[in-house]
Amino acid sequence: MPTSRLVITTLLVASALNLALMVPGGFVETRDFSAYPSIVLGAFNVFLTVLGLGSLVLAYTVTKAGRGYGWSALAGLAFVGVYVLDLGRIFPVPPDPMSTLLATLEWIGTGLGVALAAATLVLSRRATSTSATSSLPRPVVFGLVIVALIIVAFATKSAMGI
Repeated sequence: MPTSRLVITTLLVASALNLALMVPGGFVETRDFSAYPSIVLGAFNVFLTVLGLGSLVLAYTVTKAGRGYGWSALAGLAFVGVYVLDLGRIFPVPPDPMSTLLATLEWIGTGLGVALAAATLVLSRRATSTSATSSLPRPVVFGLVIVALIIVAFATKSAMGI
């Protein structure tokens, strides 16, 4: 695998795993977001889930077919945006403070997002795509949809303190 694909794939997977550590109701994200309407929390959790699982799908696409660089750069910017909004206490703003571990993971995520966007913009110029197909098998896509629904339901319920 060319170095550019390896770097971008690694950053996509690292970003997705870092985000996964911060799912509401997990070990790190324990703040109470019950002041937000469930539709807002649900929509935000859909966005985060699509970003996380989508990054894994992009990693597969970049690895197998050498495509998806534009989406990878956009994902990097989305990671940065999510973390900067939270670190800057812009959105979401719960009444309880962010833990040191959560803040640390968000700063790491911000760095990974910047590195992902920058690396993708620089390395994609040298990358070449292959004729190999990059589509996921239908059972994998179905499984990802089921996992996404479970993640969104769990995260939204946990964030609301239910």
